Amino acid sequence: MKQTERDHEHTEKRNETAGAAGRSEGQGGTEKPRSWRQYMEETEAAEKRAQREEAKARAEQLKKAKRRLHPPAAKESLRAVRPGDGKDKLKSLQALALQAVQTVGRTGETGWERVCDLTAGGWDKVSHGLARVRAAVDRHPVSPLLYLTVLAVCAGVVLFKGTYTRAYAVTYNGQELGVVSSEDDLRTIVSSVESRAADILGEDYNFDAEKISTAPVYVAPNELSDTTQIEEVLFEDVGATVMACGLRVDGVELGYAAAEADLKALLDEAAAPYLTEDTVSYEFVEDVQIYPVELPSNTQYDLESIRAVLAQMKVEQSVYKVKKGDTFNAIAYSLDMWPYELSILNPDVIVDKIWVDQELVIQEAVPYLSVQNFTEETYEQEVPSPVEYIETASLYVGETKVKEQGEDGLERVNAKVTYVNGVEVEREIITSETLKEPTTTYAYMGTTPRPVTASNGYFIWPVRGTITSNFGGRNLWGRYDFHLGLDIACRTGTAIKAADGGTVIKSGWSGSYGKLVAIRHDNGYVTYYAHNSQLLVNVGDKVYQGQIIARSGATGNVSGPHCHFEVRINGTSVNPRNYLR
Repeated sequence: MKQTERDHEHTEKRNETAGAAGRSEGQGGTEKPRSWRQYMEETEAAEKRAQREEAKARAEQLKKAKRRLHPPAAKESLRAVRPGDGKDKLKSLQALALQAVQTVGRTGETGWERVCDLTAGGWDKVSHGLARVRAAVDRHPVSPLLYLTVLAVCAGVVLFKGTYTRAYAVTYNGQELGVVSSEDDLRTIVSSVESRAADILGEDYNFDAEKISTAPVYVAPNELSDTTQIEEVLFEDVGATVMACGLRVDGVELGYAAAEADLKALLDEAAAPYLTEDTVSYEFVEDVQIYPVELPSNTQYDLESIRAVLAQMKVEQSVYKVKKGDTFNAIAYSLDMWPYELSILNPDVIVDKIWVDQELVIQEAVPYLSVQNFTEETYEQEVPSPVEYIETASLYVGETKVKEQGEDGLERVNAKVTYVNGVEVEREIITSETLKEPTTTYAYMGTTPRPVTASNGYFIWPVRGTITSNFGGRNLWGRYDFHLGLDIACRTGTAIKAADGGTVIKSGWSGSYGKLVAIRHDNGYVTYYAHNSQLLVNVGDKVYQGQIIARSGATGNVSGPHCHFEVRINGTSVNPRNYLR
């Protein structure tokens, strides 16, 4: 049993008194000495009396301290604090508790009565509990600092729970992703990631949950992470999509490749046939684009299909300009077409009456990608001899005749040349260096007005009609025959016109030609008009282009009325189609 210093003094006094009494009795010799048990019982009784007196003294001290601290004002302040008032009033409670602690520290008193008064008007349940605690304290005195500490801890717990919430920190592959409010939120995020991946891949996808771990934490509500951001991080790690490259030509997608370099290699391969050692750069006429695209990670890239499309030829319409010696059929065959196909493309063109420089609409096979090739070329070329003209009345206006021929010069040229599918479309001279100076050519230029009978240098059709026999080989009456001109069917008596101005050199009967007119033109060419029924000009006559020189018929070796038209150069018959307009 614990004894205080005062109890010990009382005990010593009682012992001395008892000893003195014992000695007196011993001297008297009448009273027996006390046993050890009696001694202990008396000692315990004395201790209990001392404790009661000490408790009364402390109670008196508490009452005095209570009056000094003005408890009514403190109670009224604390009664204003209610559990539902929120964090601000809770802070007031803490301030009052701190004031009580400071007061106890200054006065050296227990302060428990002060604390009970501060909380009495706050929470009824707390007051009831504190009253029970106070009764226990009265029975078992303990340091008041301990109870104040317990009260502060309780207040801190209330404040902590009002400020922080339980959550879960999410870690993926050792990397902290964020904080979610519950594990259900995390399961929802994983489910969404699996759904998105399955939609892209076209097959079920199960996320590897072993890579994710959670740990319970306490955070403020505003510190919870955005679940969308966590989902995006996990989705990116899934690898359901990859960045690839697509190829588009004039807005049409041709396919995809894993890298841009793969598509560029295909384009270089398509352009290679049109590039030369002088190529500086090239580009495509079409709008060709290589662009980034996001694709499912299980995409299979088919470069061969793209290569096959780029290697195709396509048919486009273009214009063909008739050249000297061309025929309609020959043009069609040279373009790998049938004559009727070319005729369909040119419905307004008379097949048998085309002329030099006439433009025909044609279909031309061109590459799927037309390559524009830019080259820089260095070469030598002739520099034409400059011409000085001397006027003379011996020539017609527009006619010239060389008096003294000069020599051409030579120069080295550096040029930038542009080709489209191998055909030159533009040439720009960058620099030129003269290697040999040209000398001057002197020529006469006519001043005499040209008469109407002078040649114009080209031929018109002598008559309009159907071509019954073309220039060249043919089977006639069961035997091979080479036809020297064109047979143009027409009714007997139809006017036959001079194809160009000139001088009549024949007019009369000429064997199988029947009645024939022949005209020599100023350039030396000779034209024949045969099988006529009537001749309207004589030898030596000057005729102009379009003048009526005869009437058609069926004389000579013929099967029906028509005009045989023939062109001879230096005595040799040539295809009239190449000279007619």
